Amino acid sequence: MKPQVYNLFPIPLYVNTYEGDITEVIKYFDSQEMNPASGGGYGMISKNSYVVDNPVCNQLNKFFMSCFEEFATQIMRYRYKELEFAQSWITHKQPGQFHKAHTHPNTLLAGVFYYDVQPNDAAICFSKDVKSFGRSYLEPSLLDDYQSYPYSQEEIYFTPQQNNFIIFPSYVTHGVPPNRTNRVRKALGVNALTKGTLGDQETISEIIFGRYAN
Repeated sequence: MKPQVYNLFPIPLYVNTYEGDITEVIKYFDSQEMNPASGGGYGMISKNSYVVDNPVCNQLNKFFMSCFEEFATQIMRYRYKELEFAQSWITHKQPGQFHKAHTHPNTLLAGVFYYDVQPNDAAICFSKDVKSFGRSYLEPSLLDDYQSYPYSQEEIYFTPQQNNFIIFPSYVTHGVPPNRTNRVRKALGVNALTKGTLGDQETISEIIFGRYAN
């Protein structure tokens, strides 16, 4: 009999494209004061970490939130009352700069908006997060073409297109390889979180955010 292979617990990467005019938004993004990211070599990050709070982003924000809500409800099937933006920031990668593999703690959903895509820009790299619990300490060597097969891949690269907005769960490990061009690689990061309450009382998982505010 022919064997069957099933996917277990796939992780979604949501991609949508904004079709509105962002001319004024880009001017606003490019006016942001930039600081070196902590750790060195990881590029520049905007001093303002709530960039989309500015009214010039209102139309773009409607698009972002509709995407977040579709991802949370239709794809992830989260139970929640309302989502809101957490932090949002501009990132610049000068030639030779990169961003190490990382996750986004203390938030629920991570988004990236590619508002200035140029040829040969570095792709975003998603890394496989392998838990040590219950895993064999025997590590087999892999065939040379292992990256071409979905169950042996350790890294997956996504090359964005102009005005792509991508969303993924905040726990997914991702990074940016070195910028091999002679120009600045630009993007906007946007986090989203449930408003007011996360989890629920019945399962003893409830967080009421206002309860812990000073």
